[in-house]
Amino acid sequence: MQSALQVRFHGIDPSAAVETAIREHVKKLEQFYDRLISCDVSVESRHQHHRQGNLFTVHIRLAVPGGEIVVARDPERDPRHEDAYIALNDAFRAARRQLEDLAGKRQDKSKRHGARPDRKSKGEPAAAQDQQPD
Repeated sequence: MQSALQVRFHGIDPSAAVETAIREHVKKLEQFYDRLISCDVSVESRHQHHRQGNLFTVHIRLAVPGGEIVVARDPERDPRHEDAYIALNDAFRAARRQLEDLAGKRQDKSKRHGARPDRKSKGEPAAAQDQQPD
């Protein structure tokens, strides 16, 4: 990654263990997609209802060449997000899917801009190369 990872905690005390887990997730993303420019991760604890404990929200912003990927996992939809590590896993899984989509789009784009099917090697038109001497 071209710049440092930024990790922020909101509504909770910073945790070395959670930050280590974040760094490991980012390392895996970098192994998959080596063009990451930067990564900002925020972990927020919001007290929801008296029936359940604090739910964790994880926001990830990945800067990539030509744009950025933003992931936000909504704890309202998943009560398992009472566990910060589950919230992190879900958010980084979503980030990986978005990176896979981006990598696939870039690969498709490079295929379209590659060699034209009506041309053979060395840029000669197919008709000129395929002609047999009489």
